[in-house]
Amino acid sequence: MIAYIALALSLLTALACGVVCFWFKRQLDDLRRRLSLQETSMLALKGALSALHSEEHQFEAYRKRVDQQLQRLSEQQEQVLMRDADEGPYRQALRMVRQGATRDDLVAGCGLSAGEAELLLAMHRDQSLS
Repeated sequence: MIAYIALALSLLTALACGVVCFWFKRQLDDLRRRLSLQETSMLALKGALSALHSEEHQFEAYRKRVDQQLQRLSEQQEQVLMRDADEGPYRQALRMVRQGATRDDLVAGCGLSAGEAELLLAMHRDQSLS
């Protein structure tokens, strides 16, 4: 009788171990599947990051070219304005002064500095007194 009880307990223990092993195997398979998905996602993220890095370098080169062009245009504009004071914003500013514009109007409308606007206003006053 004791032998039968021991045999039954051994069979129950073996059955419990088999169920636990089966459950662990399913857990392990699920973890492997999730790891595979995460590795795939990681590779996709690495590719996207690499593409962004490449685009950043391209954008930086483009920005530098635009900055250089802007600097050249700014220098050219200064040269043109220095050649003849009656060209560009100065012509518009003189027209505005003759129409009674204030210093703030000249600064806002023509992009002149406050000193330039004051000078134009002073020159126009001197011309009207003559």
